[in-house]
Amino acid sequence: MKTLQFMIIVTFVALFAGCATVAPNELVNARSAYQNASAGPAEQLAPAELHKAHEALVLAEQSFLKEPDSQKTKDLAYVAQRKSEQAGALGAMAAVKASKDKADADFQKQQAEILQAKQDLRDSEKRTADALAELAKIATVKEEERGLVVTLTGSILFRSAKSTLLSSAQVKLDQVVNALLAVRARNLIVEGHTDSRGSELYNQGLSQRRADAVRDYLVQRGYPADRIQARGKGEGNPIANNASPEGRANNRRVEIVIERELQKPNP
Repeated sequence: MKTLQFMIIVTFVALFAGCATVAPNELVNARSAYQNASAGPAEQLAPAELHKAHEALVLAEQSFLKEPDSQKTKDLAYVAQRKSEQAGALGAMAAVKASKDKADADFQKQQAEILQAKQDLRDSEKRTADALAELAKIATVKEEERGLVVTLTGSILFRSAKSTLLSSAQVKLDQVVNALLAVRARNLIVEGHTDSRGSELYNQGLSQRRADAVRDYLVQRGYPADRIQARGKGEGNPIANNASPEGRANNRRVEIVIERELQKPNP
């Protein structure tokens, strides 16, 4: 806006001063200084100083109309030039300060985000540790290469040769899922295992149905369905000798594998 006003003033002066009258160098310099200042950050960041420069330039232009060659015109033009230069300098300094303030604010925001991320990580690690401690109270928990393995004996989950969860098993699984929800970003694999009694084909099917039953219950209780797989392992991965009743009981189990690394669910 100030630049437009300036151009109007200059045009007006040129029309009325006549082509034979040449503006003194002081006025030419004042015009140039004001034009530079108004084109820079001063218009937004130092408007008061730029307004003073504009008023000073108007006085110089008015004096030029009346007394083109007078010392007064030159003096007023010099004052206008200095005020324009001052406004430009103040605008530039304000721009630098604004840029620095923004950089400082961005840095502080970044530091706050880093601190928050660290706190979130500590909170997550604590929740995970608390969850594992709870799991250890109700099941066997073991660290393996494939991940953290939570083992539940088959006798507390199912009747013999059945794949329907017992009522008491649901209470136990409620405790398990509450602990697992604290680490819900992890992918889980529910594995069903049997002893060696019966045919291999039958045991494979029974182990799959049992794994499905546990998975479905965990999903029903709130664990993300896209983060749980169910796999029947049959009799192929015994952890004890099937020759004894105790060994067979240990082999009849469901394992919940909490994978080590965070993984995105399949699209």
